[in-house]
Amino acid sequence: MKPQDERIIIEGVAYTQEELETYEKELLKPASVPAEPPKIDINAGKGLQFITDQNLYKEIIKYFTKTFPDYSDVLNKKFNWDDDKSVATGSSPYIDVAVDMFLRKQNSKCRIATQRDLETNLQMFKDCYEDTGLALRSVADPNKNQAENLYNQIKKANPNIEYPIFIELRNLELDTSLNFKLTPQSRYKKAECLNWKNGTHYSQIEDYGLPKAEDANSKRQIWTVKSGLVRAYLVWSLDFNANVDELPYSDVNGRVVLVSAEGGAP
Repeated sequence: MKPQDERIIIEGVAYTQEELETYEKELLKPASVPAEPPKIDINAGKGLQFITDQNLYKEIIKYFTKTFPDYSDVLNKKFNWDDDKSVATGSSPYIDVAVDMFLRKQNSKCRIATQRDLETNLQMFKDCYEDTGLALRSVADPNKNQAENLYNQIKKANPNIEYPIFIELRNLELDTSLNFKLTPQSRYKKAECLNWKNGTHYSQIEDYGLPKAEDANSKRQIWTVKSGLVRAYLVWSLDFNANVDELPYSDVNGRVVLVSAEGGAP
């Protein structure tokens, strides 16, 4: 018998040297452990909810760190966990879009809420603010570069659209330089209310959840500016603000709001 044909007997089973080496390699392989999906504390059909699951919050921070490593000052450091209230705090157009990207990547049944979603339960938001969109009035300051970037994308998709334009944060994306990017699911429209006089009162809303008609007898107001790109959000007084140009700003009163797919998120 040739040396390479010699068998080694282990527990009554004969192996060649080559078979034994292969067997040992298989034994030394690390066990394959499937990744545990992030825990999302919102059930299908439950409706609107803040991020109250710390495990979910930690998964989001991991995603921010991995996907946008150069922008922790805009994302990670401005989206925090409040131990006393057991809720994630902070909101900005960048934070909300990044959270929505995370949820889509996880194939989650929930998404960030739209302005229309928030209007279904306004009392929930009386002590905080929530970003829901961007208001684009011209390719000019404030935020001229971001305004031009978004306008070029919108005009390519819809050449006949006119200013002013409201763009929902849900279904937007961010590139590695934090430029906003449209997706095939992005929703935007010409919004006449963005041309209203600053401080105009309103009560009724339209299909995007935006002010529909002026109403001098209502307490709710819309706040506007005349140019550039600004954030659009619901503020604690339940007014609709579309006049703040500090896109990265976020503080402890901000909230990212989730809505279940069965609760309204397309």
